[in-house]
Amino acid sequence: MGIFDSLAQGPGSLQSQDYQEWDQMVGAAPPQQFGQAASNAVQQISPQDYYQHTQPGVGGTDPFGALQPQQRSGLAGSLLGSLFNRGLGQQQITQGAGLGTLDPSRMSPQDLAALAQWMQQNHPEALGTTAAQYQQQPGVLSSLLSNKALMMAAATLGAKYLADRSRGR
Repeated sequence: MGIFDSLAQGPGSLQSQDYQEWDQMVGAAPPQQFGQAASNAVQQISPQDYYQHTQPGVGGTDPFGALQPQQRSGLAGSLLGSLFNRGLGQQQITQGAGLGTLDPSRMSPQDLAALAQWMQQNHPEALGTTAAQYQQQPGVLSSLLSNKALMMAAATLGAKYLADRSRGR
């Protein structure tokens, strides 16, 4: 079973060989390059597909609920930080995403899904920036991006790596 098969089973199903495979495919990419690949990938995913991935209970999944509480609050804080760093204010975020709180430790999987869905449609570059912060954590990334987006980002990085190698870089 490969890394993407393991990720499809949820964050808790990753084995040590999966992390090694991830590091070879994606982990070595420069963070800015990975963030751009992730941003481009989430823009190619339809809002309906992303909703189905992130929304708790849809399709029997709960990718954010499967994260440990500290991972979930850390991810929420990173998402919010990416938005704040782009000049968005608290009111813009709460109204735009329909959130009742911006306290990462109090955000539920539903809140995190609403925030991620809003970002996917309105601020995919901030989603990519956050993804780059979790580049070494494929379990968290699969919750945030979806396997389809991860595979697209990995393919983009792999193509760039091969192109650079053929040019002797």
